[in-house]
Amino acid sequence: MFQRKGNMKTFKEKKPKKKIKKSKIVILAVVFVIVVRIVAGVFAPKEEFRPMVDTADAVKGTIVSTLDTSGKIASELTRVYASPVDAQVGEIPVALGESVERGDFLLTYDTVSLQKNYDIAQLQAMAEDATGNDTLAKSNESARDLAVSSSEIQTIQGQIDALNAEINSLQAQATQNELDTNNNTAASEEVSRLQAETESIEAQISALETKKEQGGLTEKEKESLKNLKEKRKSKRDSLAAKKKTVRSSAELANNMTNIQAQLSQKNSQLSELQSKMAEAESKKASSESGILSEAAKANISYSQQASRLTLEKSADNLSRAKAGVTADFDGIVTEIQASAGTMATEGTPLITLASARDMCVEASVSKYNLADIQIGQTASIEFQDKQYTGSVQKISKIAQQGESGSAMVTVKVHIDNPDDSLILGLDAKVNIDLGTVEDVVTVPVSAVNSDTQGDFIYTVEDGIVVKKYVTTGLSSKEEMEIKSGIEEGEKIIITVDSSIMEGMEVIDAPVPEPTE
Repeated sequence: MFQRKGNMKTFKEKKPKKKIKKSKIVILAVVFVIVVRIVAGVFAPKEEFRPMVDTADAVKGTIVSTLDTSGKIASELTRVYASPVDAQVGEIPVALGESVERGDFLLTYDTVSLQKNYDIAQLQAMAEDATGNDTLAKSNESARDLAVSSSEIQTIQGQIDALNAEINSLQAQATQNELDTNNNTAASEEVSRLQAETESIEAQISALETKKEQGGLTEKEKESLKNLKEKRKSKRDSLAAKKKTVRSSAELANNMTNIQAQLSQKNSQLSELQSKMAEAESKKASSESGILSEAAKANISYSQQASRLTLEKSADNLSRAKAGVTADFDGIVTEIQASAGTMATEGTPLITLASARDMCVEASVSKYNLADIQIGQTASIEFQDKQYTGSVQKISKIAQQGESGSAMVTVKVHIDNPDDSLILGLDAKVNIDLGTVEDVVTVPVSAVNSDTQGDFIYTVEDGIVVKKYVTTGLSSKEEMEIKSGIEEGEKIIITVDSSIMEGMEVIDAPVPEPTE
């Protein structure tokens, strides 16, 4: 059996009573118990001797449960100020442990190098903008030239096409004139031939008609004359028709001269247009090469943006460095991690500041006491004979090993009314109000014991020891709440040692209540 122990300071509400010294009451009670035991031992027969136990009745009452502990004063708001820039530390106008007010300088920077960096970034950004804008302007100009040259090429091409059509027409006319000339020569020859044939027929007819006048013609000659006259008529018709197809050689030659002159003129015009076309195409090719692609334009934009961002960052760094590091709240300097003249890189911790207005006590409690602690419970704090009020603000979710080796949990108790007397890191006493229960069954703390099955109490029923398992509740330093297991009025053994066993016969010796 293991006796349950507590470290919580508690007190039970009692009726007002006369002032009786506690030491006298204890002495009288002890004397009474001794006398009763001696008398019982002397007059009782040896075989009927039963051990005497101290008992008391389970009663209803009120229990006010508190936890007395201690902890270290700490700040609820702690900020580590990191360097906002890469810069050389100028001055640190605060000292470790010094109190500062909101807005006070904690650290300053030497801004000479940052100013130079800003000036360089500004010049680079201006140069990047000028170069990029010039390239874009030339690209736009090339785009305009391309549009003009493309339009000019289209116009010239139309003129060339029309001129080629005229030249082709003249060439066709020249070919036709040449054919006409060749045909005219053949026609002239045909005319000469027809004339000769006609003249020959005329001579034959003339000869036959002369003969006819002189002596007459034979039938055969008459028939021949008739045929010759018909043939003469056919030849004359063919000759007349052929003469109509014959043109003047001078006209054909003059026509060819005119055609050749027009061809020469048109070819000259075509040559000029082709020269203009070559020039326009060259200009177009040059314009196309001067036009930036979308990727090239995007690259210029990215470079300009990068330069502006570099300038903005440089300006921001310079501005932050000029602003230095100032306190966001009234506090106490708890750590200085920088020194004047050294280089501080961005993000490097410089100074740690703890709030002087948001204070608490950090106390370590065991798992046994943790079950009764809740957020919001009121507390009283004592530090260097000064009293403060507070409340449980936070219970850590991580247990840590204490000095004794047992697992301890940190409980933060907020201080409602902090003042300048509080010193970070020093110990303070804390009394946490765990709660109050009224009209509940209570027993002395010493009566509650524990084994592997749970909490239990020994009671005396008809002189026999009875073991009863109970469910406990709140406890004070002297009394404990019993939620179930025993009832009001049951007689319980309040002093238990290894000689007490369930089922043994005992003589109960009620411990007398102090009289008023």
